[in-house]
Amino acid sequence: MRYSYVLWDFNGTLLDDVDVCLHIMNTLLEEKEMPALDMDTYKEVFTFPVSEYYKRVGIIKNDDEFNEVAHKWMNLYYELEPTTTLHKDILEVLEFFKHTNIKQGVLSASRTDQLDRLLKQVKIDTYMDNILGISDIYAKSKVHIGLDFIKNSPYQKDEIVMVGDSVHDFEVASEMGIDCILVAAGHQSRRVLETCGCRVLDSASELMKLNIWKGESV
Repeated sequence: MRYSYVLWDFNGTLLDDVDVCLHIMNTLLEEKEMPALDMDTYKEVFTFPVSEYYKRVGIIKNDDEFNEVAHKWMNLYYELEPTTTLHKDILEVLEFFKHTNIKQGVLSASRTDQLDRLLKQVKIDTYMDNILGISDIYAKSKVHIGLDFIKNSPYQKDEIVMVGDSVHDFEVASEMGIDCILVAAGHQSRRVLETCGCRVLDSASELMKLNIWKGESV
């Protein structure tokens, strides 16, 4: 299969915000006098929807408690947002796709205005032909956004590949009817990602070594 379009996940795939997210969760756990998570544990328990992740770590017991904690989590994220950076290899990869005429977009469970702001903050908004976010802060799913994109896209499904860092990215790609490549440098461990049965890379830079692209140098 040769692809013409890369649909990126943002948090954890392009943006290296795993340390920030772990710090926020440990802040919330500390408030409840609960033990902190280490990075390995975090990457094993993190999941979508985020409400299920909160239940796994014990900061909520039921869905009725979710909205309050989600707002608190997001306020802490906004405070630390300026400290987040791209994964160190991402600019090189984006440039590779740009110069081989592979189109790119981003599909995220982040709110659209936040996604727009962060893309500009890390100076990669100009690489993206499509910026697809959700309408609220609750990070339930981005499936419906992806399905709308497919419906209106000029590309065939077999020309598009999702690149993400979570099982949810694989699930979204499956719902959209497109292929998925996962990168084990974000919010879930390689062990968790390999349960999906798709290709799993250690870093985004490995994408440039794959003979799966339709583009030509421009």
